[in-house]
Amino acid sequence: MAYQLYRNTTLGNSLQESLDELIQSQQITPQLALQVLLQFDKAINAALAQRVRNRVNFRILARILQNE
Repeated sequence: MAYQLYRNTTLGNSLQESLDELIQSQQITPQLALQVLLQFDKAINAALAQRVRNRVNFRILARILQNE
């Protein structure tokens, strides 16, 4: 799954370590931890997609303004 690429970031690793600690202390179930990771995958991908779109739009606008 391409979404899982971001789990190897500092933020993703910290999340996984925290979830593992919560599982070990029996504060959450492994199923809940998986749901949290899946939500993280979706959220990080959506946030990065929006940021990339904004950057592209800004660069296009900057080039248009330079040519005027």
